Amino acid sequence: MKQSVSQTWFELAPRWVGLGLLSAILLLLSVRDVSAQIIVRGKLAHDIDVFAGQQVTGTITVDNESDTLQEAKVYLTDYMFHADGTNDYDEAGTGARSNANWIRFSPETMTVPPKSTVVVNYEITIPADAKAGSYWSMMMVEGVDASSAESSTAPETERQVGFRQVTRYGVQVAVHIQQDAEKNVSFDEIQLLVDEDGNTFFQVDVTNTGALMLRPTVYMRIFAADGTEYGPFDGTQYRMYPDTSVRQRIELSSLPAGTYQALLVVDNGEDAVFGGQYELTL
Repeated sequence: MKQSVSQTWFELAPRWVGLGLLSAILLLLSVRDVSAQIIVRGKLAHDIDVFAGQQVTGTITVDNESDTLQEAKVYLTDYMFHADGTNDYDEAGTGARSNANWIRFSPETMTVPPKSTVVVNYEITIPADAKAGSYWSMMMVEGVDASSAESSTAPETERQVGFRQVTRYGVQVAVHIQQDAEKNVSFDEIQLLVDEDGNTFFQVDVTNTGALMLRPTVYMRIFAADGTEYGPFDGTQYRMYPDTSVRQRIELSSLPAGTYQALLVVDNGEDAVFGGQYELTL
């Protein structure tokens, strides 16, 4: 039987209130020798609830577990991600909801002795006229090769310019002004897919169209014509900044062939629930 999906309604609940948590993302670009690189300890995501005009502080811990001195540098970028799997690391402070210009940190460069730790302190000053919502950026902690032109420890005669493999950690730093901030989502690119092994999936791109970060639970309930209920079939819990999107792919392979009514639920807790109802033909 030909597979199809049709959408019959969209909004399940009023606008949301509440706050999702920040995602912890490790950016491991490439590693020459993991044992000889710096390591960021603790959370790779920092969430801070704030109000306009407030000043808050935090720290990032950088460890050197090797037996040799290591160097590192710290810098900020903006950060966005999309349902197609792409990520944007634009110049710090250029995004509409970037907080990079609000952040001051020290040190910007460091030498970490063997088996030792250096703490990066940061301070965020929220503008007095900041509007409700989430604001974020990425603080990068990147190892510096001892023979590179950036190194401050190697003799000048040993410094070289060229391609090198480095370890880089991305620590997301986000602040959230929750008061009266809108929460909302949209569903796009809805389709049924069958993979090469014959497994069936419901796929939908979910975009955070509100002002606050979300971390919703996603699932589907399926109803046959005779009233039999199947599921829930779970999606993946992602963290979503405003204007970012994620792709949900929910497996429905256990359902027998037939036509069903399906309820997709995106639940961020309390009254923060949205959904869509669909007719599926498997």
